Amino acid sequence: MTPAFPSTSNRSATETPPKINPVWIICLLLAYTAATQYAVASGIDRLVADNAEYNQFSSQEVLVTFLRVGVVVWSFLASFLQALVLRLVYRGIVRGQSPTLRTSWFWVLLGQIPFMLTVLVMGLFMQPEALGVLGQAWIRILFGAVAAAIYIALAKKAFAAANSRLAILFVIITVVNSVLLVSTATA
Repeated sequence: MTPAFPSTSNRSATETPPKINPVWIICLLLAYTAATQYAVASGIDRLVADNAEYNQFSSQEVLVTFLRVGVVVWSFLASFLQALVLRLVYRGIVRGQSPTLRTSWFWVLLGQIPFMLTVLVMGLFMQPEALGVLGQAWIRILFGAVAAAIYIALAKKAFAAANSRLAILFVIITVVNSVLLVSTATA
């Protein structure tokens, strides 16, 4: 007998999700680092101008380059470490199947798409000074909560985990993201 409603998935919850192509991770990582570079550009310029007399480098251009490379490296490293931590927290709370590190990193980068789009829209349609709002604590917390919600939604779709455990995971991820994002904003 055929069911009266269409099936939403041809894959059962016990099967593994499809593998993520590394090209997608690289593309999202490049977009994320570019958005981060654009978002912090005015802050880097201000930092270089304020510390011009204490510059340990041969010129201000070298200092700017060093800081920009640091932003790229930190964006790459932070997204990877976040994916690793979220995967471990997921395994500890949800139990059962968990995302691979590659899948977790892909989900983390997908969670950054609202940030990337916001930077793009602000860069295209607003004054450069408007990007300063991205450094405010409440905006950082909002982006962290949205990224956590995207991660949870993708995990729910891939593994059909229990909603109660995913809700606990969402709260933990949001609190940890908020603490880290706010503490780095004040540091």
